[in-house]
Amino acid sequence: MSAVWPRQVVEPITAHEAHVHEVVEVLAEGRTAVQGYEIVRLGGHGRAMVIEGRVQSTEADEAIYHEALLMPAFAVAPSVGRVLCLGGANGGMAHRLLALPGVRSVLQFDVDAELHARSVELLPHLHRDALADPRLTVEFGHPRALLDRLTGTFDLVLADLPDSVPGSHAPALFTAEFYARIRRLLGGTGVFATQAGPANPLAPEFFAGVLRTLRSVFRHATPYTAAVPSFGVPWGFVLASDHEAAADPAGSPAAGPPGTITTYDAETHRHMFAVPRSLRAGLARPGRVSTDDDPLWQV
Repeated sequence: MSAVWPRQVVEPITAHEAHVHEVVEVLAEGRTAVQGYEIVRLGGHGRAMVIEGRVQSTEADEAIYHEALLMPAFAVAPSVGRVLCLGGANGGMAHRLLALPGVRSVLQFDVDAELHARSVELLPHLHRDALADPRLTVEFGHPRALLDRLTGTFDLVLADLPDSVPGSHAPALFTAEFYARIRRLLGGTGVFATQAGPANPLAPEFFAGVLRTLRSVFRHATPYTAAVPSFGVPWGFVLASDHEAAADPAGSPAAGPPGTITTYDAETHRHMFAVPRSLRAGLARPGRVSTDDDPLWQV
């Protein structure tokens, strides 16, 4: 693709199209032991985290994404005393979790300590004062290895994961075996939510695969979407649980903590679960369940 601006992020949407961002300033770039990254300013979106060439969050619309992942699960969870967040140590989730009424502890697992440190330095608007809160514990390592040593159960588990691309650690976090581990940690009453890739009716395969895989593990798994402008297309999420409270999440909006939740409300909640007919058709197509031996990945 020819350059539109002197420097840009060209992010695939499908095998045949891409979303292009102007990079107006590079704050940091490099490669950690885990992944390549850029922390940049994008035209129209402000400071942004880019991992392996894909935009993960931007200053302008990170609240839409993080609140979409968090708030529907909070709305249907019977309680939220003990919370586990997988990924997301670059910020955005912890301070919102800690503001929720009833939260006693948040355990956050992330794969990349080096990138977390750069994020704390360069993206303080994402972290705010969360790291000073004694209820938050952040640990680093592969999330699957960290999960194996956990004891007890959690009320809420969130998967704030990077894009599932070949050669990265992420595809292993979208498989039936991984979801079975999460299910055991929920103890029958907890709620799980994950990002599930593009909600694109012309290319729904990854979103459909995540939904299909979660339905093979949990009694209830419901898709929903949110429009995150920097992602180029609407984004998919899935809420899953064995608890009856999750049977109809569309009818259970939550009230967010005043001053903390800025893009989510009851009307937004209902819109998230009103999945368009064309996308519903794509999600209903038959296909395979993602496994450790045959994982899903995005274009």
